[in-house]
Amino acid sequence: MSDILTSLLEATEKQFKKKFKESETEFKFAKDEKPVTGLTIDNPLLEYILDRRFMTYGRFYLVYGKKGSCKTSLFFDLAKTFQRAGGGVIWLETENAADLEYAKKQGVDTDRLVLQHPRSLEESLNMSEMYIRNLPKVDPDGKMPFLICLDSIAGSSTEYEQDSSNNMSDVTPGAHARLLSRFYREMEHPLANEKCVFLALNQLKEKIGGMGGWGEEQPESMMGGNAPLFSSTYQLKMAYTGTLKSKNAHGVERKYGSTHNIVCKRNKLGREGNMQKIEFDLYINGGVDWYAPLVRFVGKQGYSDIISSAGARHTWKVPGITYVDEAGETKEIPTDNGYYDRDLAAMIGRSAQAKEIIRDAFEIPALPTTEEVEEVEKERLSKRKKKSKSLDDEPTVTKTR
Repeated sequence: MSDILTSLLEATEKQFKKKFKESETEFKFAKDEKPVTGLTIDNPLLEYILDRRFMTYGRFYLVYGKKGSCKTSLFFDLAKTFQRAGGGVIWLETENAADLEYAKKQGVDTDRLVLQHPRSLEESLNMSEMYIRNLPKVDPDGKMPFLICLDSIAGSSTEYEQDSSNNMSDVTPGAHARLLSRFYREMEHPLANEKCVFLALNQLKEKIGGMGGWGEEQPESMMGGNAPLFSSTYQLKMAYTGTLKSKNAHGVERKYGSTHNIVCKRNKLGREGNMQKIEFDLYINGGVDWYAPLVRFVGKQGYSDIISSAGARHTWKVPGITYVDEAGETKEIPTDNGYYDRDLAAMIGRSAQAKEIIRDAFEIPALPTTEEVEEVEKERLSKRKKKSKSLDDEPTVTKTR
């Protein structure tokens, strides 16, 4: 039977390539498909929500939530991850509300951050397309990872809306959706050949006129139609859950951070749904803290053979696990002491062994082998050279009408 299937594949490939000489479509068995690769994040809690140890290259990501859920702060954290790996970060900020001092407090290197303020949705999408299509030209070896963030879809107005010759009663229903639909379709294949992640942020709003009762989730909507939802490999829903505050030197309570949760609503590469939910802490000075919430998560989700929790105290249970302290000395994580979450988190964050034990408990798939990554990169380079377009090519997303 396999011989017949092979013969059918070969005959169809021969016929197809004779008729469609320009096509680059491959004919192969599933066993020959290369694994997905990406930027290693070395963060067990974020890996839990992604169900991967990396952010996958060549994919669309969508982060959405209500106002104040700190979507941009999550982008800052991802930007730091790319910058630590020597990557480039492009921030297309559409609301003219960029706070660079806050970004610095979050740990972002603004010297290596491209910041632009597109004046319309059309400009945002055209800039995004140009950045993606120009990557093969400026980085022919394809070694540098890139993060492009559109912040945000809801904050972008179309050129038609900005045209002063139109009055408030002149409307073009679905303008955002049409532009985004074309952009995502056009960019899917060019993006797939790059070591690049396209991150779109969008604001979640309560749907006017929606039905919702006591104890039921209120109907919600987002600007931009279904294209970002349909095309994104990951859909991450964020929510603000609480304020972190303490008394200052004057005895006055002041906010120093907040708590948030993320639910992976869609994941084309792993687990998804409301059970894929995590919490993180966000500090005004310092950014996202993943490890204190990781300690609480492991201790309270039934992984008591790794961390046991009793009130505010958490105890590491696996003997013989070492970490490197701030002085560079190797020490063993104690198994007979209870610690506050941030104290135990500091040890786990400096222990490759501890993080690997937690990953195994979370059932996070292993990274692709070095040989597999090399094969993927070789294939990626070959495809991007063929797909490379001139810097002077016209963008595909131009006007609302």
